Amino acid sequence: MQPLGVMLWLSAALAASSVGRAQEPAAAAAALWPLPRSLKVSAARLQLAPRRFQIVHGQGSSAGPHCSLLQDAFRRYYEYLFGYSKWQNRDVNHHSEPELSSLQVIITSEDSECDKYPGIASDEAYELHVAEPTAVLKAGKVWGALRGLETFSQLVYEDDYGSFFINNSDITDTPRFAHRGILLDTSRHFLPLQTILTNLDAMAFNKFNVLHWHIVDDSSFPYQSVVFPELNAQGAYSYNHVYTPTDVRLVIDYARLRGIRVIPEFDTPGHTQSWGKGK
Repeated sequence: MQPLGVMLWLSAALAASSVGRAQEPAAAAAALWPLPRSLKVSAARLQLAPRRFQIVHGQGSSAGPHCSLLQDAFRRYYEYLFGYSKWQNRDVNHHSEPELSSLQVIITSEDSECDKYPGIASDEAYELHVAEPTAVLKAGKVWGALRGLETFSQLVYEDDYGSFFINNSDITDTPRFAHRGILLDTSRHFLPLQTILTNLDAMAFNKFNVLHWHIVDDSSFPYQSVVFPELNAQGAYSYNHVYTPTDVRLVIDYARLRGIRVIPEFDTPGHTQSWGKGK
């Protein structure tokens, strides 16, 4: 099975394991991938009502509604939480548990890095406190907030009647490795643009932060060069098997919104057979 297939299967399996039953603390912890550095989960649980629950900027956060990266993440994770319910998100309370009204996201440093790109030294640490009436996610930078949102989404589960729950939790987390990457070789095996974007989604689910894009090699030159157009005109598998500058920009921006940096590889002076065709 290809790496993308393994990652998607694992993400789906972990999500499915949390649906349809009450979560004991051990089960709630097992639903988290990767496992946080410090984790405390209690048996007490809170209910989430999709039509009332909100993901918002917390008071004192250096990022606000102007931060498009977090605004996009709030929308995306709300859809992950409630967008695929078989009960169409009915807010019918069949349970006596208290309700969690919102998740407040607070960026604590003066520079949130909202308009920047992730790097090898990016701060991905976060703290997540889930308790009635409001959960609080604190991070020094937006990159930690993205990882915390993913953790929060993994803690939420749906019962057999379409009600959503989360256990009271306290989590402190920071990645063990600064570089957690996947390599895609689109020279030997061209991948459609949508497949690359889907791979980025799967990477975010698993908190990977580097896409090593092996974009050209001996086999083909699918990168559409504005300066040297004959490279892809002669070196690509076909006119349809190319990545335009717009495609490349889309991949980079799509990755940034998920806290992933893109490292392109143009292999030279070796592995340049495809370059020679467009000389």
